[in-house]
Amino acid sequence: MERKLVTIVCADVAGYSRLIGLDEEGTIARLKAYRRALITPAIAKHGGRIVKTMGDGLLVEFASPVEAVRCAAELQLAMAAREADMPEDRRIQFRIGINLGDVIVDDGDVLGDGVNVAARLEALADVGGICVSRSVRDQVRDRIPVGFEDLGEQSVRNIARPIRCYRVRFDTYTAEVLSKGTDRRRWLAPAAVAASLVLLGGTGLLFVMEKDPAEPSTGPVAMTSSGILGDPAGMVRAAPRLSLVVLPFVNLSGDPNQEYFADGLTEDLTTDLSRIDGSFVIARNTAFTYKNKPVDVRQIGRDLGVRYVLEGSARRSNDMVRVNAQLIDAETGAHLWADRFDRPRAELIETQSEITAGIASTLRVKLVDIESRRGQRERPNNPDAMDLAMRGWALIYASQTRDNNAAARRLFEEALGVDPQAVSALTGLGFTHIRDVLNRWTNVPDDHLPKADELLAHSLALAPDNAATHQYTALLRRAQRRSAEAIAAAERAASLNRNMAAAYTEMGWNYALLGQPERTEGYVRQGMRLSPRDPFLVYWLSYIGVAKLHQHQDEAALAMFQRAIDADPGFPSNYGWLAAAYVFTGREAEAHEPMERWMRAVPGMTLTRYKALEQSDHPAYVAQRPRIYEAWRKLGMPE
Repeated sequence: MERKLVTIVCADVAGYSRLIGLDEEGTIARLKAYRRALITPAIAKHGGRIVKTMGDGLLVEFASPVEAVRCAAELQLAMAAREADMPEDRRIQFRIGINLGDVIVDDGDVLGDGVNVAARLEALADVGGICVSRSVRDQVRDRIPVGFEDLGEQSVRNIARPIRCYRVRFDTYTAEVLSKGTDRRRWLAPAAVAASLVLLGGTGLLFVMEKDPAEPSTGPVAMTSSGILGDPAGMVRAAPRLSLVVLPFVNLSGDPNQEYFADGLTEDLTTDLSRIDGSFVIARNTAFTYKNKPVDVRQIGRDLGVRYVLEGSARRSNDMVRVNAQLIDAETGAHLWADRFDRPRAELIETQSEITAGIASTLRVKLVDIESRRGQRERPNNPDAMDLAMRGWALIYASQTRDNNAAARRLFEEALGVDPQAVSALTGLGFTHIRDVLNRWTNVPDDHLPKADELLAHSLALAPDNAATHQYTALLRRAQRRSAEAIAAAERAASLNRNMAAAYTEMGWNYALLGQPERTEGYVRQGMRLSPRDPFLVYWLSYIGVAKLHQHQDEAALAMFQRAIDADPGFPSNYGWLAAAYVFTGREAEAHEPMERWMRAVPGMTLTRYKALEQSDHPAYVAQRPRIYEAWRKLGMPE
């Protein structure tokens, strides 16, 4: 027998015997319909492990307490919506109890105190409500938009110690569920990112008659599974989008004492990748069951219900650390991406953090691109909101050009036509309007910034803890010439996701806009260390370059603009900056070609227009600009 720490969900239908007495056939038929149309799809969407089913109750095993509460809230809201038209005395309503505890796994079943406590919590739950243990409350806290009402310590049957219980308040929490019949009603979770799937690990259901869920079952099992692919009809579900598992990294150092380093990489990557919008990463406890075992990634994909497997190795030798990582398609076994990261062995903790953040940021972009292409292949004629939003972000990540921005905007608008509450599309559409202003692709910023403000405010209302939306809010505040507020928004984004590289680079650039260019490079380089291959690297190099110009460090600025152009030749502004740097370093003859290229890319640009579109009116910043204007005037920019 195996022991493991899991989250257990117990539930049953309140007043089941009474409902059967009122309408036996109708109640059973509705329960079957809900299981087919709502409960089973929810399990498939959330990537579950089905333990067993009987009668009117359910037992669910989750790898994550956060996702257990999320799924429970979604199901309760969905059931309330489905049953709203029924007379109150005939409504099917669940009580749900959730506990994080140690259980015994015996031939696929789960037993022990961890299950017993969940069963007792279910009995304490309100009809249509959720009751959780302190261990669950402590893990979930502010991670999703629910509240916890302390019910104090409760003494319950067959449990020697009192249990601290909490009622879950999820009145303002909504989730995407199927509505009656074949129609669809959208309930998008505020905690979920827009156009994202909220995906859970390790779920199972147990329908229990009027018997103690902790006792062994002697009745017929209606639904079983040895993995998390179980389905009452025996149907194997497709793995959800952006679902992956990080397999334990292999220690190649030849020193067992260095095992902790490889394990630390695995754990950090599991955490960092789980922050990718719309992703689900299998919990580390499940992933570590594959440690030191021969693996078939396709079988792992089937067992865990994931599309992608990340595996890798770590080697420490002499003064260097080398980490190899590769992303594999779990359906085909094909290698989709691979990279190698070499870092000095000194400052090992910092090295580990930089490597994991670098892999996570690279995969964030890579997975969006892969899923975007996949959606176009699999659903060319009927894309959903997530397909369309991913295609929009793939365009934005591809190149920082005006045409890409316009094409991405159309995709985000189309996504919102499918689902008006798709957070990723709301944020993306807002970003395209901000970028029009920041890149001076428009003469009328007042046509764009109010739209962006409205879109991002809506996005934050739906997902208040979405770090990316706070980050794009920082860009908006910068475009509105509110740099101090932009720094505050970027700091909030970094507090929600310590590896959000763009939050640090945004802080750095806004300090330049406040007339403090000497503070810019440190913040920007911190972001670049976290995401050295970021699609927005072209901007970050430019930030350092302009800050260097403001400090009269012109040779260093010129080198930065050359690097920025190498990173993305399609972004026009850097040609203007490069031209000014050539003038300042006595190479005016070389300045004309990049200046002409910039002017062709932004027809109608004049000094007056450029000044009107400046991102800051701070006196210290304004005082640093005249020599740049003079260089452009010398190179032919009209007044």
